[in-house]
Amino acid sequence: MNRKEGRIPIAKNTDSEGKKTVRIVDGEGNQIGLTYPKRAAGLVKKGRAYYVNDFIIRLSMSDAMLPDSKQKSEVMKMDNRIIINSTNNETENQVLKLYFEPRKWSFNKGCEDNVGNRSFMTGPDGVLTEGYMLGDWSYHWTEIVSETLLLPKNTDCSFIFWLNGGENDRNDEVCRFEVVFNNDYEQRFTYNLNRNYICPVKKLNGWELYEIPFRTQDNEYTQLRFVAQKAYMTVLSAKDAYAYEGLTGSEDPFEAERPQRHNIVFDDGYPANKWYGTKNLEQAHKRGNPANGAQFQNVGMNGQNGFGTGAKVPADFETKHLADAVGQIVDKLRRGEYVSVEHFEGTVENSGEQVRVIMENAMERLRNAMQQLASELQENANTRLSEISASLDTLSSTCDMLRDIDLESLAGNIRSGREDDDEDLGDIISDAAETISDMADELSDDIEEIVDELEEMKDSLSI
Repeated sequence: MNRKEGRIPIAKNTDSEGKKTVRIVDGEGNQIGLTYPKRAAGLVKKGRAYYVNDFIIRLSMSDAMLPDSKQKSEVMKMDNRIIINSTNNETENQVLKLYFEPRKWSFNKGCEDNVGNRSFMTGPDGVLTEGYMLGDWSYHWTEIVSETLLLPKNTDCSFIFWLNGGENDRNDEVCRFEVVFNNDYEQRFTYNLNRNYICPVKKLNGWELYEIPFRTQDNEYTQLRFVAQKAYMTVLSAKDAYAYEGLTGSEDPFEAERPQRHNIVFDDGYPANKWYGTKNLEQAHKRGNPANGAQFQNVGMNGQNGFGTGAKVPADFETKHLADAVGQIVDKLRRGEYVSVEHFEGTVENSGEQVRVIMENAMERLRNAMQQLASELQENANTRLSEISASLDTLSSTCDMLRDIDLESLAGNIRSGREDDDEDLGDIISDAAETISDMADELSDDIEEIVDELEEMKDSLSI
């Protein structure tokens, strides 16, 4: 379409001919009415307005000939970038529905660690659909951003998309949707899409359908973003929820027991070699020993997302995870990447918190098992003693791991880039080493106490 000549947009549906299908906005972007396509072309041709897109014109001066009726538009398309639908209700505010269109998004060039790709994949409804997979299990901070949108001021919007993954079994992932107005990142709207902070409107075959609401307030230029770290996250284009009515998929009977939600990077949505893999959980239930009972303890800890919520941490948290965070730093250093003192300090503190959680959970489980052993006496003594021995092995390996962490050696490889940080690094390492050493000593004392109690119990039971 040649907008300078004021040509009428080509109608894709003859039913729209002769109807008011073009929205009129004033100089501030406020909607003030509807008009006919020919009337809109005439205003543009006379220089009294200009096209924002095929279905919106913006007045360049006051126009006394505007339609008297200020109606609400039913359907419009913004510059072929994003489809917007609105409700037509005389008593309620207009809601603009925005839909995720992958080809109008791109990786944020401001992020150095972006990982992921755009591709077609089978959606939850079985239809081949295009989407983005972003992030991985490591520390790569990944963002995709939309093109800048011109939205009406003080308007309620709803952004619709399918989401899969975005969680790991350590509960330290980042999975967010953000709305940035007028390029003011500090005042952005942030929506955490993990750990049930926001409930989806529908779940289907491991996918979750979201309709994220936000209001433009006194803003026009809008950019949408998805952010991922420490977990694969997949975003797929979607339709309105009513388009999927009647569609049902297989439900996960173990959803409440798993530490992370379904992720399409695995064959059946979950890692087969983990305790929460589908086959492992099925076998556990057949043995009458489901994993959800004592497997998790609610603990208060601050994760990477900055929320001090009651996070679920597995009681049988693998010992190697304690050193994973430090190992990530070592890998970065080997690749010659920059590592700040603040990052290192935060990693040590987070690892220390995880150690405390494991110690508390393990000790609690040990005491509960011993109490149950005393009540059941000889009946299930051998089984309970095996559980106690396994827990003691976990505690012992954790204690050994703590003593093996060489923070001094690791610190020698860190390049902070600032002299004042380098001066403080020695104090940080010293404090961290002392803290970890104290935890190892406390753990050793607890283990010795449990072993003594276990021997006394064995004697009383004559085992």
